Amino acid sequence: MAHLRVSGLRKRYGDLEVVAGIELELKPGECFGLLGPNGAGKTTTLRLCLGLIDPDAGEIEVLGLPVPARAREARSRIGVVPQNDNLDPDFTVEENLLVYGRYFGLGESEVRARIPALLEFAELSARANSRIQTLSGGMKRRLTLARALINDPELIFLDEPTTGLDPQARHLIWARLRSLLNQGKTIFLTTHFMDEAERLAHRIAIMDRG
Repeated sequence: MAHLRVSGLRKRYGDLEVVAGIELELKPGECFGLLGPNGAGKTTTLRLCLGLIDPDAGEIEVLGLPVPARAREARSRIGVVPQNDNLDPDFTVEENLLVYGRYFGLGESEVRARIPALLEFAELSARANSRIQTLSGGMKRRLTLARALINDPELIFLDEPTTGLDPQARHLIWARLRSLLNQGKTIFLTTHFMDEAERLAHRIAIMDRG
């Protein structure tokens, strides 16, 4: 079964059609790269697949569930790394993971049991009690990625995960994403970096003007 299947997907804002009838399918365990310039429609496509906005036409199926009809149920089984870090500055690194876990109905003891491995994955074990404002851009990005794994998702959406990072930070993120693929996770990656798509994606689609 495909982990994501999209058919005839369209979305229009006024006179501008930002998603113009696309088709795509993600196989379990692969990294699928959606490549294109800024404004191509990549983020809108991702938001449609998550059920955050409704399509004007087309069908979306995520982990066998129709979206947007059962989007909430589908989102409980997926992880999302948005384009901009939306970590809570009022909480520490560890508290960000703890609070986020509650959105999935996970008990505090269950989340606390998962946190050490996630911090190690993000190379942030020594920063568990640090405030978000004290982290570098690369650290924040790794924490956002770790947070997306709190519910042990089958499918992970990453929206331009390394934009704005320096080369060393990008390489660290790439290494983490490759380790997720080695664990059998399925990844939907949007990017405008050719080298990122080449390093991570098993297949790519090029998107431009919807």
